Amino acid sequence: MPQGLQRAPLGSSVASGQGTALQTVRDRFQRWLFEQALPFWATTGCDGTPSHPAMRGAQESLTLAGVPALPPFKRVRVQARQLFVFSWASLRGWKQAEACAAGIFDFLLKARTPDGGWVCRLTPEGSVLDATADLYDLAFVVFALAWHGRLDKSGHAVALARETLCWIRAHMGAPTGGFFNTLPQKDAPRQQNPHMHLLEAVLALYETTRDTADLAMAHDLYALFSTRFQDAETGILGEFFTENWQPAPGEAGNRVEPGHHFEWVWLLHEYTRWSGVQTAHQSQRLYAFALQHGVNVHTAFAYDGIGRDGTVLKASSRLWVQGEALRGVLTVNPQDTADHLAARMADTLLTRYFTGCPEGTWLDQLDAAGQPAVTAIPTSSLYHIVTAFEALDQAASRL
Repeated sequence: MPQGLQRAPLGSSVASGQGTALQTVRDRFQRWLFEQALPFWATTGCDGTPSHPAMRGAQESLTLAGVPALPPFKRVRVQARQLFVFSWASLRGWKQAEACAAGIFDFLLKARTPDGGWVCRLTPEGSVLDATADLYDLAFVVFALAWHGRLDKSGHAVALARETLCWIRAHMGAPTGGFFNTLPQKDAPRQQNPHMHLLEAVLALYETTRDTADLAMAHDLYALFSTRFQDAETGILGEFFTENWQPAPGEAGNRVEPGHHFEWVWLLHEYTRWSGVQTAHQSQRLYAFALQHGVNVHTAFAYDGIGRDGTVLKASSRLWVQGEALRGVLTVNPQDTADHLAARMADTLLTRYFTGCPEGTWLDQLDAAGQPAVTAIPTSSLYHIVTAFEALDQAASRL
């Protein structure tokens, strides 16, 4: 196991009289994740048999009753995210995860093309449904392979991750910098979001291999963030852009997302950790804007969307946004000394998002009044839950 992956053993706890608010909520989160969520998603959330729990990969989504929704497709990004989840859980010592990871890995390989790329959708049985190459999906494929490579001692997963990055460079590079959203290209604004996840994937691969060659694309993506994504004057992170990386016209160019601001705060910290490049000033500008305008100070909910002037455009609160806000706050204030904001955010996940739904699942969105606004239980949210818990666990373990 690579250095830095060992954490507190499962079941460890801190006495309530001695522990901090952060440690207490970490222990509650850990119990929910390992005793309710992971067992549920390793059974109901996988598509297979008891002996081969994920022979047809992971379920795309569930109904609100907690049973598979069975849409006529499976997105590659969902399979990749679940491969990460179960690889991570196996590395944390949760033994049931290894078989799930192996099954999802085998199913995911059905999406690989002969030239080294990946399609974006499969049928539930694993046939190609949509052969589009989507940068967002490809980023999560690399991310999942990087994590699975920590289990796979054959080196196959790491080799596939590297081949995928080479394929992206060869086929999706745009003349004005960065990469196209999709191949074939679509008439749509360019986006920072898939590039952000690609940087996350590259850093995960480097953490797995510690080979400096695997860090090369990270430098290019950080340069793109510095020169195109983050506004030099305001420090705000744009979402949608023209072909030449100018803010997209109209509402798309004005919209910014607090969740992505917080996500980049964590990501820049990781980039600094592995590269030595100092990013604190850029990170602080992102954090200050998101905290001031993107979080309801009374509820600790982070909003789904705001304008470049800080006006709240979408006062609902997706689950993933709360997870990324938690990671961002813990990155800047790992001891959670400012009003216990991180502990409040983690508690909000447990008490508002992980309740009022089948055990081990979640409400994916609350409306502006804090009421559920959901029609399904998306599998894809578990990735955000696990990464939020990982940040919480690291911070609490250091105290």
